[in-house]
Amino acid sequence: MKPIRIEFDLGCNCHRQPVKLVHEKGLDGRFAWAIHRLEANQRDDHAVIGGLGDDQILAMADAVKASRHERRD
Repeated sequence: MKPIRIEFDLGCNCHRQPVKLVHEKGLDGRFAWAIHRLEANQRDDHAVIGGLGDDQILAMADAVKASRHERRD
């Protein structure tokens, strides 16, 4: 049996809010990625950017790598 949801804990953002990367099966049966920013306290709102494909996640990884390379120079 394959899992329908896999979560990766990405730690906290600069505002100390927990962030997770989630790969899950949607209502349409297709898998997609979502980035969840969770609440750090009662004043925070949960935010989600969902419906991302592998290409978008890989493009984000490439952008981070390029940014790191630029900062080294």
